Amino acid sequence: MRESTRREGAWQFLTYTFILLGTVVTLVPLYWIFVASTLPESEFLSSTDPRLLPGDAFLSNFQSLQARENVQFVGSIGQMQEYIQLGPVYFAYDFWHLWNPGAIENSVFIAVVYTLLSLLLCSMAGFAFAKYEFRFKKPIFYAILATLILPIQLLVIPLFLLMSQLDMTNTYWAIILPWAANPLGIFLMRQNMKSIPDALLESARMDGATEFQLYYKIALPTMKSSLAALAIILFLFQWNLFLFPLVILEQSKYTIPVAINQLVGAQRVYYDQIMVAATLSVVPIFVLFLFLQKQFVSGILAGSVKE
Repeated sequence: MRESTRREGAWQFLTYTFILLGTVVTLVPLYWIFVASTLPESEFLSSTDPRLLPGDAFLSNFQSLQARENVQFVGSIGQMQEYIQLGPVYFAYDFWHLWNPGAIENSVFIAVVYTLLSLLLCSMAGFAFAKYEFRFKKPIFYAILATLILPIQLLVIPLFLLMSQLDMTNTYWAIILPWAANPLGIFLMRQNMKSIPDALLESARMDGATEFQLYYKIALPTMKSSLAALAIILFLFQWNLFLFPLVILEQSKYTIPVAINQLVGAQRVYYDQIMVAATLSVVPIFVLFLFLQKQFVSGILAGSVKE
């Protein structure tokens, strides 16, 4: 009995030690980026000892970042004074013409719209593959899964030609639509929706529910945790997408990864601006994860035990 208790205690100690090390390895680089963003570039480049406490140069570094001409990182409202004089109603009506979005706003808009659209498509496809029988169901599903092995680099030229023929280059939709039906999302939704009892769906059909009502009123409410986990995965995928936005977007619609890349010049690397941009780029992801962390953990675990 004592030997068993000691063994369990040892495994528990190793487990917590591993988790603690993983946490440190994950958080230290993020904290170092934050501290570096608060230091003057001269101190950042000349200091050989790691600094533990943040400095006071974050705002000046941010202003330096915003003053760049080749890329606008945070958007601004132009001609505000003139439009305010025309009245709040007109100002509200014409707000979108005033707003000049920067890289952060572009990334947030693209990632949010992509995540919502992809959740809808993936959940509908997952429901169909999990609960309906149709011809070539398995070959179609495995063909969708096979697209996971295709690297994005292989798809850039065909997608660019397609978007060019559709006259959609330099639009948000050119980034959102190609990956809206995410194969990983379809797989996760299919695996989770197989846990919905068929008897529950049959009972609803007997009560007169339509097929769409089965999906909307029964399947979706039971998949909240899985949808939240998938939302974080999809948001991160779109947030970190670099090569295709670099190819198909022009400067006014640059996303965060592309905008940060513009801070690396041919003769100089703007480290202070890069650190500020990297710090700002982490904030939306951090907020999203804090908001959905409980659902994320339970959703990932739910998907790991299904067939």
